[in-house]
Order: sequence, then structure tokens, then C-alpha cells
Amino acid sequence: MLEISLLGPTEVRVSGVSVSLSPLERNLLAALALVKGTVVSTERIIDCLWDDRPPASPRSRVQGLVSSLRRKVGEALETRHPGYLLAVEEVRVDLDECEDLARRARQAATPDARAACLRQALRQWRGAPLDGVTAPGIEFDRVRLTELRLGLLEERFDADLELGRHAEVVAELTATVSAHPLRERLAGQLMLALYRGNRQADALKAYHSLRERLADELGSDPCADLRNLHATILRGEPRRTAEPAVEAGEPSPRHPAQLPGSVGHFTGRDSELAALTRAISRPVDEPRVLMVSGAGGIGKTALVVRWAHSVADRYPDGQIFVRLHGERVSTRDALGSALGGLGVPQPDIPSTVDERASLYRTLLSGRRVLVVLDDAGALDQLLAFVPPTTVSQLVATSRRRFLALAAHHAVQALRVEPMTPQATADLLTRIVGADRMRESAAERVVHWCGGWPLTTRLAGTKLAARPWQSLSSFADELDEHGDRLLDDDPRSVRAALVSAHKTLSPAAAYLFGRLGLNPSPSLSLDDAGGAGSSLRRVRRLLDELISAHLVVETGPDRFRLYDVVRRFARQCGAELLLTDSDVERVADSYRI
Repeated sequence: MLEISLLGPTEVRVSGVSVSLSPLERNLLAALALVKGTVVSTERIIDCLWDDRPPASPRSRVQGLVSSLRRKVGEALETRHPGYLLAVEEVRVDLDECEDLARRARQAATPDARAACLRQALRQWRGAPLDGVTAPGIEFDRVRLTELRLGLLEERFDADLELGRHAEVVAELTATVSAHPLRERLAGQLMLALYRGNRQADALKAYHSLRERLADELGSDPCADLRNLHATILRGEPRRTAEPAVEAGEPSPRHPAQLPGSVGHFTGRDSELAALTRAISRPVDEPRVLMVSGAGGIGKTALVVRWAHSVADRYPDGQIFVRLHGERVSTRDALGSALGGLGVPQPDIPSTVDERASLYRTLLSGRRVLVVLDDAGALDQLLAFVPPTTVSQLVATSRRRFLALAAHHAVQALRVEPMTPQATADLLTRIVGADRMRESAAERVVHWCGGWPLTTRLAGTKLAARPWQSLSSFADELDEHGDRLLDDDPRSVRAALVSAHKTLSPAAAYLFGRLGLNPSPSLSLDDAGGAGSSLRRVRRLLDELISAHLVVETGPDRFRLYDVVRRFARQCGAELLLTDSDVERVADSYRI
């Protein structure tokens, strides 16, 4: 068994015996251990170890490092195209144990059980994470792990305070706040512990110290939760209720962390990530909804999940993630899932939609929670999840635009477009390696992918599984068999487009098939309608296709089908090639 310790000085043991590594070997092993069981490409390893200053012949250098490392740690280090991985069954990493205990803590039925799991998780830490690892590509993980430990500490302090251990945690809280003086959640926990220990003056001093530091360094005030706690202390309310009261039978507030892992090889979305962050940075006086829309498979979920992880520290009271699968998950069931994440026991979840929505708003009131709804299919799903205050944030992805949502709430809309050819090529390069992408046919594969991240990932994965196939042969296969080549994956773009197509009215579906038979991807309103059609009627049907992100409006009465969508539209159009009498009958039914 290979044991790797990352939560402190980075150490390696084989069958219990410590192994000495060179700095570069330690860097490489840490990079692989952080994503145990996942193939890391040679190109990614080069970037991680040396960033923009690689040595001469970096691929040979990596191969040499792997060989020397394998002699020390054994066959748990495997070669898998296009790189290397650590086998899950043969490697034990302390980070995995810590994260498993953290998950068990969040699922614990009592505060005592939760605190016990969190203490055990924190005992995995022996110092600063990744100590001794110097690879430039590891810095993000070092920050992430530091944040993980702080979050676990905060959750453990919450559990201890809930159990009445305020006197026991004051000293540790004081030291932790001193080390992280701008951490508002920690400051609030210290205030609460001091106040419950009959130290009202010290609790007020802790608040004033934080307020002055925030004003000096950031030009801001403490959050609403701390201001409310400060007011409670000034009023001298009973010490056991200095935090929002939890009546008998009511759920104890939890801090859900439900965001799924970010997609691998994420690339090409810097401007969209920045736009989402700017949107939540603007001051507002009413709840605001971030609406991220786009065609199926265009990367909406991957974008929002990556962004949500980057801003999670702004929402210390938790992150909720609910998959709606269009309209397959009812509003009632979706609210039930969110309430469970917020700590409501299943027997205590109300039966009706209105009661569930009311309890959801109650639990979010005054708390900073990020709520992500993935693949929304109906307006009522969105309306039920809008937070009651501005300190929480709702962001939703959908294949529809939901223009009516703006009639109810402030909406910040972002439409996700296909990636640029360069970003598509970069993504393929990360998956299959730079050497293969130097082949002349690479441009044909990039063009066929059409900027669709999911299509690109599936094509890249298929190509990586065929290390000896030329890109020219693969491009010919794509041209001949089209999306059927990638249909063995249930997440294929075709499956997403079929799902969007099923939501269309019969008239809009018929028009979409006709557009697929158009010789050009671009067309005018007259082209779309054809002879004898009512342009007003055609315009309404095009609006429906635009709302479903199957057609893009490019100018006054000008429209376009993206290449990936157009291939699907051609398949739909081929099904419309009926007999002459059938065509005339169907066409007549859609004219006014």
C-alpha cells in the first residue's frame, strides 16, 4: 500500500516505510495524488511542474521522473494515455480520509456526532498543506486545502456552540480569529462564545475590532448576520438565544456544500466567468437571479460549477445544488431536496409546494447561501427558489431564456455561445496531447466540433482511446458517421438537442426541420417562411426556436444555425421528406 500525506509536510510511505523523494519527484507525486484515479496528461504535468519555464526536452524529463518515482513507490503509478495516474485501489491519501469524514459530518443526525466527525477530520492535518511541494501548478490546490481546513474549523465551532461548549472554544477561537482577522464567520462565532460566557464587553470589542479592520482594509461593513448579532448583544437578550432561535421541532441550520466537482480540462470561458462575478459584485436592493442559458451541451453547467467554486467563499453559509433535468423534477421535489441539504429531517419537510417554499425562505433569511439550479425547465421552478434577501444568490442554467422571469424579479442574463476555434483546439490539445494536434487534419476535427465543449470532450476522449488512429482518418469518420460516433455516451450533444426538440410545438418542430434543409446556415425571415407563408406566423415560430437556443438571431430579420445544431436539424429535415401530397397537407396546416 502506498500512503501519501498532503495535509502538512508532504510525506510518502510504502508498506509503512518512509520513502525519500527528490523535490521534483515530490512535486509530481503530489500533483497525481490530488486527483487520484484520474489520468493527468503529460502536457498538464509539464505545465504544473514548470509553468512557462519548462526545461529542454520536457516530455523526456517527465518520463525520467516517472521511471525513478516508480522504482520508489511501485506499480501504483500507472502509465495511461495521454499521461499517468495513481491507481485508486493501491493508494491511500490523507486528504481523501479528511473529505470522507467531512461528508459524514454533514450527514450526521446530531451535533455531537457532527462534532466528533469534524474533530477526526481535523486530526488528519499536521500543518500547512502541501508543505515541501514547490510546483507552480499546485498553488491553487494549496489555497483550496487551506480553505477546506478553515471551513472544517468553522463547522466544528458551530457544532460545539450548539452543544453549549462556549467556554471550551473561546481560546481556540481567539487564536483562529487572530490568524484570520477578516473572516466574518469566525468573528461571529467568537462573539457568540464570549457573550454566552458572560463576557458581553469582550464580545462587543471583538465586533468593533472587526468593523475597524474591514473599514480600513476593504472599505466595507460587517455582514448583516454580524450586525444583527451585535444588536442582540447590545439589547442583552438571553444568552442561549443570541443566535437565531431554533424552536422545538424546527431544523438546526446546516451549511450544505453540494457543488459537484469541476469538469476536467476546463478552458475558453474567461469572459463568461468574469461576467458572472461582476454581476454579483454590483450592489442591489432586491433579490437578483443570474440566468445562464444556451443550447444543450454548450457548457452551461460546467461554466456555472467552475464559477460557483471560485466564489463559494462569499457564501459561507453553504452552497445548494439541485439538478432539475428540465421539467422531470417537480418544484415540490426540488424544494424537498434543498430543504434536506439545509438540515430539515425528512419527516419534518412539509407536504405542499407553498409550505416547502415558505420554510426554504425562512431558512435562507439573513444567511449567505449560493443556490444553483441546473437545467431548469419551468418558470415556477425558478420562482420558488428566489432567496428572500440580497445576501443569498440564485443562479440557474436552462436551455430556455425565460423572458417572463424579469416580470417578477431582477434578472442578470448570460447567453453561452460556442467556444472559439482556438479554445476548441486548446481543449482537444489538453485531452489528446500537442503532438497529435500538430497533424494537418486537426483543423477539420476542430471545425466539426463547432465550439461545443461537450462534443469536443467526447471527440477528444474517443480519439485519446485510439492512440494509433490518425486525425485524418478520425475526421473522415466524423464526416461519415456524424454524431452517431459519440452517441454511446448518454450525455451526448445529440441527446441534449433531442430533449430540446421535444419541448417545441409541432409547428416550430416542423420549421426547424425545414431550416435544416436550407443550403446555408444563415437565412432571412423570407427564407425561413417560404412562398405563401405568413411572415408574422413564421416570426413567432422563430422566436420559439430562439428561446430554445436552436436558432440564433444575428440581425434584423436575420438568423443562423450553429454547425452542431444544423447537423441535427438536417436529420430532422430528412424525416420531413414525405410524399408530395403529404408535404402540401403539412405545409397548409402551418400557414395563416
